[in-house]
Amino acid sequence: MNIKTRRYLAIFITCAVTLGLYGAAAWRVEQLRNLPRDYTSCSFEHCIPHNATLDALR
Repeated sequence: MNIKTRRYLAIFITCAVTLGLYGAAAWRVEQLRNLPRDYTSCSFEHCIPHNATLDALR
């Protein structure tokens, strides 16, 4: 592989990893948001609203 191919491959892998991490975090937030209220612990600093959309959490 030449330098240009390696560079494009590195950029592609970096973007794929970044999107994967973002997707995993968004999926985890949605899973926590959809839990019944009995299973969630809510302190004042870290409270996940149960009626909000993902856009409202940004």
